[in-house]
Amino acid sequence: MAHALAAFGVTAFFAALAYALGMVSRGGALGGFMVGAPIYASLGPRGFAVLALFVVGGSLLTRLGYGRKRRAGTAEAGGGRRGAKNALANCAVAVACALLYALTSSEALAAAFVASLGAAFADTAESELGQLYGRTPRLITTLGEVPPGTDGAVSLPGTLAGIAAAALTAALGFTLGLVDTPGLALLVALAAFLGTVADSLVGALAPRLGNEPTNVLCTLVAAVLVLALA
Repeated sequence: MAHALAAFGVTAFFAALAYALGMVSRGGALGGFMVGAPIYASLGPRGFAVLALFVVGGSLLTRLGYGRKRRAGTAEAGGGRRGAKNALANCAVAVACALLYALTSSEALAAAFVASLGAAFADTAESELGQLYGRTPRLITTLGEVPPGTDGAVSLPGTLAGIAAAALTAALGFTLGLVDTPGLALLVALAAFLGTVADSLVGALAPRLGNEPTNVLCTLVAAVLVLALA
């Protein structure tokens, strides 16, 4: 009971703080609570810390150069506040991994949880920094130049940012003990990055699919790769 109350209280406080700081909309705060509470209940403060890295890091990257991205027409809507759809699309796979871990205590599921959030963070980093610094983005399927913000577009700055975000998430998971060996941490980072590659490929091949389905796919690919190879 005490653990459940802690999960409720910590997640509610964090969601309210994120809303007050302009990181999320009201719907985003509710969506954040819906994903944060089961993650905390299943994996405790360690799992919640990995989630917080994605939420805080992603919000800071979204705000970075926001005026410039808005003038270019590539900025996140709502002043950069993430909504409920964004929270659920990016974290649904992580929640599933966390709940399954609570039932099985599988180390592979804990690593898959980290990989899924690493993919979400890497995807955000690639998008936000790629739009800001990638002057000549190219479509991943043809390598032809496309306007910034095009579905499936990649750039060198964005790719490097994605690799860094994936590695940072894996390193945090290793430090917290959710990823138990350096080799597995490397696999988690690689899987997280490959999740973003899948996201870009689907975005290029099916641009009308929408952002939320590709976000789910991105995190799912990362988690499945870890579960298959761990």
